[in-house]
Amino acid sequence: MKKRMLGTLFLAAMCSVMLAGCGGSKASEQEEQQGQQSQQTEQQTESAEQETDNIITVADTQCPTSLDPAQSWDSWYTSRWGITETLFKLDDKLEAQPLLAESCEMIDEHTWKITLRDDVTFQNSNPMTAESVKSCWERTADINPRFNELLFIESMEADGQVLTVKTSKVVPGFKNTLCEPLTGVIDVTAEEDPAVIPIGTGPFKAVSYEVKSKAVVEKYADYWGGEPKADGAVINIIGDTNTLTMAQQNGESDVSVSIPGTSLELFNDGSKYNVDGVPGSRGQVIFFNFRNSQIQESAVRQAIAMAIDKKSYAEILNKGASVPATGLYPDFMAFGADHGTEYDMDAAAKLLDDAGIVDTDGDGYRELNGEKISLRLVTYSTKAELPNFCNEISSSAKKLGLEINVEVYESVAEQQKTGDFDMLMVSFTMTPTGDPQYFADIAFKTGGSSNYGAYSNADVDALIDELDEEFDGERRVELAKQIQDKIDEDAGFIVISHSKYYYVMGADVQGLKTNPSEYYLLNKDIIAEN
Repeated sequence: MKKRMLGTLFLAAMCSVMLAGCGGSKASEQEEQQGQQSQQTEQQTESAEQETDNIITVADTQCPTSLDPAQSWDSWYTSRWGITETLFKLDDKLEAQPLLAESCEMIDEHTWKITLRDDVTFQNSNPMTAESVKSCWERTADINPRFNELLFIESMEADGQVLTVKTSKVVPGFKNTLCEPLTGVIDVTAEEDPAVIPIGTGPFKAVSYEVKSKAVVEKYADYWGGEPKADGAVINIIGDTNTLTMAQQNGESDVSVSIPGTSLELFNDGSKYNVDGVPGSRGQVIFFNFRNSQIQESAVRQAIAMAIDKKSYAEILNKGASVPATGLYPDFMAFGADHGTEYDMDAAAKLLDDAGIVDTDGDGYRELNGEKISLRLVTYSTKAELPNFCNEISSSAKKLGLEINVEVYESVAEQQKTGDFDMLMVSFTMTPTGDPQYFADIAFKTGGSSNYGAYSNADVDALIDELDEEFDGERRVELAKQIQDKIDEDAGFIVISHSKYYYVMGADVQGLKTNPSEYYLLNKDIIAEN
């Protein structure tokens, strides 16, 4: 256990507030105030040092842009850091279980009755009610279009602890969707800026956050689930995976997230480390940019797909830290694909030849409509396997006579927003709510909020529309498989493999178990004991 004293961190935060409150009063009054503040600060610091030595130190490569759960994908981090919670929670089988809610009942195909727990308080002691959930969701819907693709809410009515939701369309996966961190609840009446100090219901309260550097949380002693065992946590953002690995080896971190599979062998000593991992639904996904005329040629996309040896990528390049993907969704789920594109370099070359895409000028690269095929494959560095996979794709494509130039950035958020890529490889959770509908709606469907490459297939859209309204479980599985088949036929997307999700922990860390959803990390039971 790292006996970290958060007193200095809290001291810095308190001093900033105090200095901001000092005005232009008389010198004697200032001195008196400063003396009182100094004495108060010393007492607070001494108390903090006595009471906050059970601090968990977490390290990760990725971080939010702010702590406002309504912004972008930032809610995933406030959920992991124990700040915010959702009405339902995914278990280790990715099945929805009650959390802040007691139940969720479908009244009719467009109406859902959610009964909330009556013992939950926000981290400012205000009670969580149906009205507070309604207000929070209204704010989130105004800020993030993804929320509207989740629940399709037309209206809400709050009555005590009962929230009645009417949807604009049928939402068969409604209960599962209540597990998505974007639906997490904060007190929107609080004075604090939610981008800095969101007031959630979780076991830990936000203290401070330095973007791309560090977050600090402290326990919420009145947490509805019971007082947390740890006094707080420091989450260090370490963009370089080698540095991340060394920090865990040196004992500077209690828990590390996103340690690459190629480094896991360094943590085999069970007397020092506990490595807990499960297969998840996070895939290395290639988005094609269909605004590019060369990408629009199906033979080019299909040849690239056939040039990817998914098994070798997962087992050799990633040292078994991922499993090769057959289709788009994980094979271990009921709606995983039955078949997919096979690795075959000879067949890929023949496909291009038959399409008339050949090298006419002898420079080693094929041309399409008289222009050399040259594509930009964009990715980012904080997932170590992504650049490795991209470089291997570039090498294989060169053997086919296709030029693919790899560009690696710290973040590709801007490229996702602007479409500044020909191919984009990202690490993306394919079934974050345990249901195939969510990802199909946001990524595969025409106009989806995460359809970065403007993919559009009328057959796929029709199948997704049907999936969106189908309640029968077996039929939903069948539709998900058909969607994958259609996308595979035209190589609209490529999923290379699905990552195994790992936490690397010190042997003294107790109370933490990996969940395949990736939504959860800090909880009331986590503690590091000597």
